Amino acid sequence: MEYFETKIVRTWDPSKWLRAVGTVLLLASAAIVFVWSPEIVWLKTTAYIVYFISFFFALSLSFIKPKDLGMISISEDKIALDYKGQKMSFLISDLKELGFNYRGYASFWKHSIHGNKNHLYFTDSSDERFDFEILIQNKEKKEDLKHFLNRIQSNSKLKIERSGNYSF
Repeated sequence: MEYFETKIVRTWDPSKWLRAVGTVLLLASAAIVFVWSPEIVWLKTTAYIVYFISFFFALSLSFIKPKDLGMISISEDKIALDYKGQKMSFLISDLKELGFNYRGYASFWKHSIHGNKNHLYFTDSSDERFDFEILIQNKEKKEDLKHFLNRIQSNSKLKIERSGNYSF
């Protein structure tokens, strides 16, 4: 039996407050160094240090590895989860809803080199909704998942909702 398997993760998403402080530090230090260019040595040196540190952190967000929470395995007849040490299994025939929000696979330019914020969500027969952020590392994994979702939709009466990036 074929299946699709990937990691369930949680990506660190800095708060708006932290992003605002970082942006202000980057812009203020750049203005001091490149526009104002003061003659005071300690101020100019401090501005350079703040500029390079904030620039480094702004670029390094893409390299932060998401936290692994478990694994998800999808086959034609069931979805199996190992989430935070709990093992769960859901039959495809028992699901009321199945959807996928595709943001793209791993890329430096999009969000992360480890994988973007792709969400697989479903509602089981007891109306409990599950939403998991999953990793899609490359185009091959994307095509595997696309193939499985198309096969599930053709073999069952379940309609699969797709949102996000149009290429999926």
